[in-house]
Amino acid sequence: MCEELLIAPALEGRPTAWFSPTYKMLAEVWRDVKTITAPITKAVSVQEHRIELITGGIIDMWSLDTPDSTRGRKYARVIMDEAAMVHDLENAWQAVIRPTLTDLKGDMFMPSTPKGRNFFWRAFIMGQSEDYPDWASWQMPTSDNPYIDPEEIEAARLQLPDRVFRQEYLAEFIEDSGGVFRMVAEAVDVGRIANIEPTAGQQYYLGVDLARVEDFTVLAVLDNTGRQVYFERFNEISWERQIATIERVANKYQAHVLLDSTGVGDPIFEALRGKGISVEGYQFTNQSKERLINGLALSLENSELRLMDIPTQTNELMAYQYELTPSRNVRMNAPAGMHDDTVIALGLAAWARGNNCPVEILTGTKKREASGWLEQSKRSRTN
Repeated sequence: MCEELLIAPALEGRPTAWFSPTYKMLAEVWRDVKTITAPITKAVSVQEHRIELITGGIIDMWSLDTPDSTRGRKYARVIMDEAAMVHDLENAWQAVIRPTLTDLKGDMFMPSTPKGRNFFWRAFIMGQSEDYPDWASWQMPTSDNPYIDPEEIEAARLQLPDRVFRQEYLAEFIEDSGGVFRMVAEAVDVGRIANIEPTAGQQYYLGVDLARVEDFTVLAVLDNTGRQVYFERFNEISWERQIATIERVANKYQAHVLLDSTGVGDPIFEALRGKGISVEGYQFTNQSKERLINGLALSLENSELRLMDIPTQTNELMAYQYELTPSRNVRMNAPAGMHDDTVIALGLAAWARGNNCPVEILTGTKKREASGWLEQSKRSRTN
């Protein structure tokens, strides 16, 4: 399929390129494409892995062992084969390959077997999100291939370790040590996307992560059993409309609100409190963010939460990672270029639920230490 995608624009007189992780992986494709195009080939450079067609089209083939050698080229289409295996794929794509597509408004295909949760996985996630309209992604297990005997797949399942089979045959992205949240997929109620109406006698907790333009404001509601009943995400609307939306949802569920009150959030907090909403502010520091994220991670690992099937939320949870700072400290954050708004909103709702009331009030007159939340959370789970 990718060989045809590579050759098609060249038949129309345009330049294309194929990238493989190593020269050894490039060899078979080079032989195939050279043979297919032989009847219409004008010139071939074996040393440069370059084919010139009589149509004026050019096919270049490169190894990503040395991606910088590609700088200055212009392509109408690029194929990045087995992309998950490319060393420093993110830099190769952003600094070298993406600029080659600019002049001709070219496109790129990135086929690969998964290999953990690296930049290839993040690219796949972008393709699943409406936030990145220029990206699209598909996931197909080996069983979708009509030319492979199902008995061979079953034999592999019986012989291979589960993680290996799921990655190599089911095309699954297997968790690695860099992920913060475990048991995310297990917490999602597949197919449950509609918000649930409030039930009399139930307690609800609304977590709100605020944003104005670049990021998103997210509202997440949990009931006291840990079931997510509401999700809303929006951006580029006025503070007045955001306040009105939060007020509407809080009143609908009679929910206690825990809101990011850092910076611009403080006047929002005051406005909501002035409207009689049960609201507390959570101000973010490195330490308070770590406590919030750790609390959400524990809730997921302990199977305390049942989440709605919201792809953006699921993807942000799965992408959240540990990273090492230049000072050798470990911090938790979304990967570069991705959002974490749904993670923070859900974390705030889970924090409020585990606390059954404000946990650490950093805006307002009262304060409560994290130890108080831990003791109360233990009592709640015991009860």
